[in-house]
Amino acid sequence: MAREYEIMVVLHPDVSGDLIDQRIAQLRELLSEHGNTVSEVIDWGRRRLAYPIRQAFEGHYLIARYSADLGASGIALERALAIDDQVLRHLIVRRDG
Repeated sequence: MAREYEIMVVLHPDVSGDLIDQRIAQLRELLSEHGNTVSEVIDWGRRRLAYPIRQAFEGHYLIARYSADLGASGIALERALAIDDQVLRHLIVRRDG
């Protein structure tokens, strides 16, 4: 049974231009290689953070909606995002209905 999820990734503000397109492709690929079906990736752009994270006052937001089967793919996905130096924060939530 597949469930709908949404992930928000906040990238370091130094990531810009063509690198954003590469990061979107990498996020799509990362989700797909863990057995998820990506429906859309939204580039929210650069926004001011509520508080500084690793001396950064702004971040570039990416949002992806995807469906996933129950399993351990979420743990591997979290681990991959946690070790990425360009990712300031990430959050995965299950979407309603």
